[in-house]
Amino acid sequence: MKNNLVKYILILSLLLNFSLLGAAGYAYYQRNRNLPAPFGYGTSGQAPTCSSIHPYLFEALSLKPEQRKLFEEKAQLFHEALDQKGAGVDRLRESLMELMRADHPDSKAIEGRIAEINRVQEDMQKMIVAHMLDFKSMLGKEQQKKFFDLMQGAAMANQQEIQCP
Repeated sequence: MKNNLVKYILILSLLLNFSLLGAAGYAYYQRNRNLPAPFGYGTSGQAPTCSSIHPYLFEALSLKPEQRKLFEEKAQLFHEALDQKGAGVDRLRESLMELMRADHPDSKAIEGRIAEINRVQEDMQKMIVAHMLDFKSMLGKEQQKKFFDLMQGAAMANQQEIQCP
């Protein structure tokens, strides 16, 4: 009888361990899967189309077909340029890590690399603002209000995420 009880406890323990392992794996997968970022900026290396990122965006703004076509054309060029800048930031960050790995890190070189990263990120932010203002110019007053309400909602949602190393 005692032997059977030990077997049942062992089986229960194994099932519990496997379920915890499965839950941890699933949580890791959900956190790290490659989801498109809001309004198309991502690390996939390809410029996505706006309709594939947020299909509801065009419906929410009630875009006319000619507005939608023009925006998609401009968005593709914008996202390609933004992806190139993002890749440049990634390369700069890698070189920053190499500078920090040195036995005796050069603080001036590290500060210079940080300044380079900041300049490229500032350029990216300026590009994003220019793109948004360009998009705004293609919209009517009510569409503009909806657009900025959607953008503000997306920005608020992104602020709640915590990025850890």
